[in-house]
Amino acid sequence: MTVRTRILLRAAGLAALAAAPAWAVTNGEGDLRLSFDGGIRPSTLPRHRPAPVRVWVSGSVRSTTGDPARIPQIRRIEVAINRQGRLDDRGLPVCRPRQIRKAKEAKAKRACGAALVGRGRVAVQARLDSQAPSLVRARLLAFNGPSRDGRKLILAQAYSRKPPASFIFSFTVSHRPGTFGTVLSTMLAPGVRKWAYLTEFQMTLGRRYVYRGQKHSFISAACDAPAGFDHPIYPFAEATYDLADGRSFAMSQANRCRVSR
Repeated sequence: MTVRTRILLRAAGLAALAAAPAWAVTNGEGDLRLSFDGGIRPSTLPRHRPAPVRVWVSGSVRSTTGDPARIPQIRRIEVAINRQGRLDDRGLPVCRPRQIRKAKEAKAKRACGAALVGRGRVAVQARLDSQAPSLVRARLLAFNGPSRDGRKLILAQAYSRKPPASFIFSFTVSHRPGTFGTVLSTMLAPGVRKWAYLTEFQMTLGRRYVYRGQKHSFISAACDAPAGFDHPIYPFAEATYDLADGRSFAMSQANRCRVSR
């Protein structure tokens, strides 16, 4: 088996945390550089009562040499978000993979628009036999998906117009003890592994809706700070990128919220 090297990048002390409310974090090895960023909107929230929010995450992988052929393939991405974030999909319609697989953006919206919970974009380096690497930029539509083995799915469909291409990132939602209690993870589908090398991604999740006369929010959060602290820094998320060559890189990011009055 390939020996996996796990390199952890943690926040560099309380002094560094206090210097800035949020920033992209990076990790790497040799000429490889990976980044992760994210946060919640709005950042001003009740102290203990969850309120509707949108969560956004983004990341990238690049080579400092500028040579696209030196960018390795990311096979798996895991983003673990602070346990204070809550996901609620009660009464929200469900989108099935067969409804959006190989569908153009307009067709995907017609089939699963009622289940839409987010948007984003990706950039993928396409490596095909006998062709030079080319960059494919695609828009993402994220849909509330079904459950698989007792775990919730979020289906992120990527569609590119030029060249025409469509594929799905299936994010599994799970929960675990500890600070980063809500985990979203996805693996590059076997068919896409033959040619796709992810270089950038950005996704925002969040939606308000009404079910049986009650207001719901797909994601809610509070600014859970002790009395007397109205602008706390908190650990927002931890991202892990697993590469096809067996290496694994992790990054932790802190953020800041404000207690509403």
